[in-house]
Amino acid sequence: MMRIWLTLLLGLLLHGMLVAAPDAPGEFRLRLGPFFEWNSQDGELTKFAIRPLFAWEASDFDARDKDMDIAWPLSHFAWRGPAFSWRVLMSFWREDDVHNRLSRDYSFTSPPFWINGRDEGENYWGLFPIYGRVPKLFLVEDLQWGMFPFWLRYRTGGSKGVWRDYFGWPFFSLKYDEDKTRWALWPLYGTKKERDFEARFALWPIYNDRTFTLSNHQGTAVMVWPLFERVDTNTEQGFGLLPPFFRYTTTTSGATLLRCPWPLFERYTDPKESTWKVWRIWGTTHRGSRDGWWALYPLALEKEQRTENLYTHTFRFWPFYTNEVSYGYDRRGEAHLQTSYFRIWPFYSSAYNEREGLKRKGLVLFPIRDVPAIERNWAPFWTFYTARQQPGSDEILHELFWGLIWWRTKADAPDEAEPKEGDL
Repeated sequence: MMRIWLTLLLGLLLHGMLVAAPDAPGEFRLRLGPFFEWNSQDGELTKFAIRPLFAWEASDFDARDKDMDIAWPLSHFAWRGPAFSWRVLMSFWREDDVHNRLSRDYSFTSPPFWINGRDEGENYWGLFPIYGRVPKLFLVEDLQWGMFPFWLRYRTGGSKGVWRDYFGWPFFSLKYDEDKTRWALWPLYGTKKERDFEARFALWPIYNDRTFTLSNHQGTAVMVWPLFERVDTNTEQGFGLLPPFFRYTTTTSGATLLRCPWPLFERYTDPKESTWKVWRIWGTTHRGSRDGWWALYPLALEKEQRTENLYTHTFRFWPFYTNEVSYGYDRRGEAHLQTSYFRIWPFYSSAYNEREGLKRKGLVLFPIRDVPAIERNWAPFWTFYTARQQPGSDEILHELFWGLIWWRTKADAPDEAEPKEGDL
């Protein structure tokens, strides 16, 4: 008799784990606890996972967008429309259009030594530190090197930007401006020219000066470190002692900055903004339509913005408590809820979005919100409760233990009450 009862109980458990609650028409889910999941919509596979070894998921909004993880975080593969990219350990691949393989742009990187690819039909490669050329790397338009640090060359400012050569980086450099070649022997002496200024240094960082050349911003700035700094232009006047610790600056636009000493205390004002900062301990800001304060930044903060079309409010004490809400206003000035998010970590979270509907979860052990790879591979192991309301539906589907227990409830209408003045 005991064997019969155990068989029946095991059958009920497997039934609850393997077959989820009834879903929307055309949607099917097959699950075995957090370990296995198979989802489809209208016969098309939308999610497949054997956790924690493998996870594949298609986007709810664009069928061309897909993500695949194999033993994440060791590898990740992503499709974004015609673009495809992957990462395996510390090697990276990206191609812009998988359907146009003859003229496609692509790149392969295995840092810090090897990189190759094609950019705008031009091939490139690099074997660091021996030799190489790479376009559009970080903020540099074009980067070249040979037996680094003996020779390094780069261009900034777009295709018509300025080239700079380094010999024995970072000590000796040549910069090719439109009118002349400038040079630097760091840290003894050097010059620099950009679109809006010219700069020089001597015995860096002891002496630095800058001349501003734009018609609406002309003047000079000088710093003798660690003694003083001075800014004197047609738009700004400033003076500092023991830079960067003590500084006072005013501008013709009505802005004022006081640091005494930085970074412990800072006060900034202009016609639209008023900010107080006491290092990372406390601060408050009023900037146009936005108000806020923070303490032990970025752990605790509250901010609010109110315009004719939008109201947003956030209060956070990370990671334990978060409450965010945003309302939009129609032409009649009536408010409607756009998004909301509430979390008490590590127990519970609730998120609402007009586009995605309502989602609730418990537990929420990972302290950073909705990291896609975590949600695909690891979150199901500790997410014992979920609730889902599809956009436009008036029902919420609740599930415990990956579908072992499920029930439906009627959804309350979103809170459309207009936020009151002074909610912050």
